[in-house]
Amino acid sequence: MNRRILNVFGAMCIGTAALMTSAIALAQDGTAQARFDQHRVVRVRIESANDLKLMAGLTSDMWSENYGIGGPVDFRLSPEAFETLKTTSLDYEVLISNLQDLIDAEQAHLRESNQGGIIAGDEWFTDFKSYDQISQQVNTLVADYPDLASRFSIGQSLEGREIFGLKITAPGGGDKAGVLYNSNQHAREWITPMVTMYIADRLLREYATNQEVQDLLSRCEFFIVPTVNPDGYVYSWTRNRMWRKNRRNNGGGSYGVDLNRNWSVGWGGEGSSGNRDSEIYRGPSAFSEPETQVMRDFILANPHIAAHVDFHSYSQLILWPWGYTGSAPPDASTFDRIGRELQSLIRGVHNKRYDQGQTYWSIYPASGVMPDWTYGEAGALGYTIELRDTGQYGFLLPANQILPNAEEIWPAALAFAWEVAPDVGMTLEIDPLFRGQQAEMRVSGAAPSTMVYFTYSLAGMGNTYVPVLDVTLDLMLPKLAGSDESDGSGNAAYMATVPANAPLILVWAQAAHYQRTSNVVATQINN
Repeated sequence: MNRRILNVFGAMCIGTAALMTSAIALAQDGTAQARFDQHRVVRVRIESANDLKLMAGLTSDMWSENYGIGGPVDFRLSPEAFETLKTTSLDYEVLISNLQDLIDAEQAHLRESNQGGIIAGDEWFTDFKSYDQISQQVNTLVADYPDLASRFSIGQSLEGREIFGLKITAPGGGDKAGVLYNSNQHAREWITPMVTMYIADRLLREYATNQEVQDLLSRCEFFIVPTVNPDGYVYSWTRNRMWRKNRRNNGGGSYGVDLNRNWSVGWGGEGSSGNRDSEIYRGPSAFSEPETQVMRDFILANPHIAAHVDFHSYSQLILWPWGYTGSAPPDASTFDRIGRELQSLIRGVHNKRYDQGQTYWSIYPASGVMPDWTYGEAGALGYTIELRDTGQYGFLLPANQILPNAEEIWPAALAFAWEVAPDVGMTLEIDPLFRGQQAEMRVSGAAPSTMVYFTYSLAGMGNTYVPVLDVTLDLMLPKLAGSDESDGSGNAAYMATVPANAPLILVWAQAAHYQRTSNVVATQINN
């Protein structure tokens, strides 16, 4: 029952356009500035389909990304709708008492902040940035790091704006995995392009000093697309801060298609709506919108893209396919393992919890979403990450949370890329061996943050299976010399001591960790 909540809500919302205030209705065509005076965001406990039907009669704007019958759901209510809610028996709490106050404060802060001149590093992330400012910053990064970064154009939006991206990789050829991080399919989710731009900025700034970033960029090409929905994003800056969809004129005074219901895998199913006034209107057909068309074509033209994250807000979630069906994907165990790793890495920065799981069961049915397509059609590991917060501010996240939110995503962004980075092999090197002296055994190319075991044999080459590591060593009668946990760049080392009375014989050595072995080094013990 609870998994069908969004489908039920979408059906019930047919005709709710008439319930919207005139200011909101006029704002759809861009002729008036949308205001939300005394509009409240409330968290309502939904206990039955009748409760949901009641709320659908009051508003078409459901904010929650994590809900179900028997749980809390966030809604935006006009003053009139809130007065009606007060007459019901529904259990609710007010999260935001006057939405316009938050919008006004945000606008005042933007006017007062430094929006001109050259802003570099973390300072650029002290406030939200417009479409033009993001575009300018992409150009600045390309100019500052010409050997690592290049700008590319994916195509044009419905209103003719460029959907651009930033490609980041180390010099040199060879097979590299593609990693796509995109954001802002939904216009009002302002935190999302800031986080993807932070990932790009930090990859470039830290390349000269961070060995892990160097190793990763030598194996991967990052494609950062900060604004998939530029028309909607510009509209959210100029006319309606709460705008979600693109700017398709649907006719009859209705505008916008939800781009994240317009992808072909599962298109038209539950968790989307055929109602043109719905916030989750899927469009007349899959890929009906130029924004999803050009993104699709870009991904298909780059078949080496093996990892993808579609960033959204809010709710602090890590979601994986499928969204359109409750059936588990073929790679469910891999998705779950990676999701748990990302969850742990994010929490380790600022102690923020992000729940993780399959989209259909973790939040709601959602058909026609991008990660279902990148996984189902393009063969990439496709995730959605819902950023901060959990409802205190919702889509109006204060600017002072931009950097903390981006910082907690950074280690997860690196770790996810490592999941698809080509294995260049684990290499073992050993210092010359002398009786009574120490010799370092060094490994490069191991998996980051993994225990590496250094083994040796006095009996020569052979085949020895080690069940606990699920590897076959190329040694006969191997012995363990020692172990070390690899760093973030996959480097590990162990200092061995050669006994003073060791015979002057040949020694064979090999390193291993779970499911991977190094080369074998044969070396002589010297006097």
